[in-house]
Amino acid sequence: MNELMKIIVKGFGFAMLVQSYSWAMEFLRPISAPYSSVATGTILELRDDVYSLDARLSTELAVCRQLSFYSDVSYRFFSYQWEILWRRQLHEMLDLQVNGFNESYLGMKWFPLEYVGVAANFRFVPGEGSQKERFPRWGLEPMAFYPISAFLYFGAAFGFYSFLERDNFQPGMEIGEKFSLVWKPFYKISTPNGLRISYVFLLRHRIQESKNLNMLPAYQKMDDEYSGFRMRVQIAYGLKSLPFEYGFAYEMNRGLFFGFETGHRMEFFLGTSW
Repeated sequence: MNELMKIIVKGFGFAMLVQSYSWAMEFLRPISAPYSSVATGTILELRDDVYSLDARLSTELAVCRQLSFYSDVSYRFFSYQWEILWRRQLHEMLDLQVNGFNESYLGMKWFPLEYVGVAANFRFVPGEGSQKERFPRWGLEPMAFYPISAFLYFGAAFGFYSFLERDNFQPGMEIGEKFSLVWKPFYKISTPNGLRISYVFLLRHRIQESKNLNMLPAYQKMDDEYSGFRMRVQIAYGLKSLPFEYGFAYEMNRGLFFGFETGHRMEFFLGTSW
């Protein structure tokens, strides 16, 4: 009986883990050729009744016109869960006591052709910034972009993602599609400074059921072939007197892949590129 209870607990725990690793919110970058940039931002997030405050640092370093390396690191300052039951007037706030590094990414981008390239990346398990254990992930993303004009760029990418087994849990493989559009109205390329608006849309699908290897073979599959999407709209303005740009971004996610409810993120950021 004790062994049966252990198996049931492990199965329930893995179901929560599978949902949690799909919640890792990587930075939505517009598709572009390799270039160098540094950006930092403050993020306010509401996801599944949890309010959080994060700081983000994103960097990309181009060693040549064809090759660059990039990283995304985020730090979570706090998370509060706020629940309301209207008819019985139940108001409850819970400090989740989350403080520390969240998910982090390291990758490279290679463009052997002018407008066609590929990116490879790795996601690390977060530190104390998340109470949910997540799984290390490898990603491969063929991509292409096309400059419709000097002020308008369109990009598309297709991603394959595989996870490393951990504690006898094997997450299923995923695929994704990403589309981006960058528009620079009233932008001075010679300076450069002005307004820059970008839109990124991401679809993600789990095409293979995750497995709990602690269970008997007939019960290992988790029936978690979820899908979801994310979208990010960003407005940035490049300063004329200083080589910096500042801006605001709004992001939304829907679908069980990213959470049980519609999620929202707002970010205020400062960055530079060269």
